[in-house]
Amino acid sequence: MSRVAVVGGGITGLAAAQRLAKGGVDVVVLESSKRLGGKVLTERDEDLTVEAGPDSFLDREPAAASLCRELRLGSDLVSPARFGALVWTGAKLARLPAGFPHGIPSSPYRAWRSGLLSGRGALRACTDLFNPRPVSGPDLSLGTFVAHRFGSEVLENLVDPLLAGTRAGEAESLSLAAATPVIDSLARHHRSLIAGLRAQDAAGPPPFVGVGGGMDRLVERLAATLLERAEVRTGTVVARIQSSTNGFELRLESGATLEAQGVILAVPAFTAAAILRELSPGAAAQLRTIQYASVASVTLVYPQGSWTPPEGTSGLLVSRAAQATLAACSWTSYKWPETAPADGSLVMRCFAGRSGRDPVSTITDLELARRLAADLGAAIGLDASPLRSKVTRWERGLPQYAVGHLERVAAAERALEATPGVRLAGAGYRGSGLPDCIRQGQEAAARVVELL
Repeated sequence: MSRVAVVGGGITGLAAAQRLAKGGVDVVVLESSKRLGGKVLTERDEDLTVEAGPDSFLDREPAAASLCRELRLGSDLVSPARFGALVWTGAKLARLPAGFPHGIPSSPYRAWRSGLLSGRGALRACTDLFNPRPVSGPDLSLGTFVAHRFGSEVLENLVDPLLAGTRAGEAESLSLAAATPVIDSLARHHRSLIAGLRAQDAAGPPPFVGVGGGMDRLVERLAATLLERAEVRTGTVVARIQSSTNGFELRLESGATLEAQGVILAVPAFTAAAILRELSPGAAAQLRTIQYASVASVTLVYPQGSWTPPEGTSGLLVSRAAQATLAACSWTSYKWPETAPADGSLVMRCFAGRSGRDPVSTITDLELARRLAADLGAAIGLDASPLRSKVTRWERGLPQYAVGHLERVAAAERALEATPGVRLAGAGYRGSGLPDCIRQGQEAAARVVELL
């Protein structure tokens, strides 16, 4: 029987290994840390349950929801009790209208009514309706596209805050095709993006769902399935891969070796580059160009009654114009009330870190929590002091899809064609959401089986 090594025990690697093991393939999972799950991490402290990684995923993208149902977690999927965002620009606080994918206004009038655009800004956004032709040609930056089509106010007050909260990126450098593929596709098929969004019926909140009891239940269920069918090694670092007479030899940092006929690298691009430096220098060179931003998830717990959010909102997005450490915040005890402490404490989950201006790596946990609490006070008037805080850091945690990203990934994949049996999968390549990662892991598994 052919053996496949899956390097990386995050959600991508686990999904790949589960698909391989289900098909009867001999699988070994090699994870460098002591735990499985990667950025899917649920933290529990006394009566507090909070996610340090993703707290939900899009139900309309099938890979994650289908996997949950396959693992008998389908009945445990829950929707947030609230959904909607406030936007803080530093000068004003306003509600983000529903139906604005990635901050792109399907209705400039509604954006103006919200207070996020001036009259002139709303009129400027309307000029997209008179655009003469769809986008064509090579990839371009999301910032360039939005500023040209809708004006600087839409970029600064709508698009940028969403990017800060979801990608930790700067619009001027992010790839339109890689970071927002739906927007890129609509822009290349419709003369007016507003008209394309309306044709797609963008109104209404996206159907996000989480796993009741904690997102780590998905990891636990996957791990339990794999332990029955595969070999799983944690605390195992792969240093490099070499060709061998039987396929590939994986050299471990401990000095040991492992033979496999197929390899799936479900690790960040910079880790994959180091592992591939001898086997495929061309692929490694491409992967080294993919940059990552360091981010942090910080839970702040406030006394009961400290603040009551507006109805229909679940969090805050922050424009870079605010010059704040805070990038986004979710009022967790309102969004997911089943996780709220029994004493009624207010739980706020804050996010910090952004490509290009990153204080996260240079300040202490105490100072980071203090700055975020101060930003919340300035943004929403939350003047109470937090009773406790918990900081989780993700060093080089979020990939930055720079302009031309998909071309670089494709070039790395072409370089690997000289060594069939090695595949890339994960957040650094073709989508960083939970469904994207699961889909990539499953597709890599299918492709390796075909090659074998």
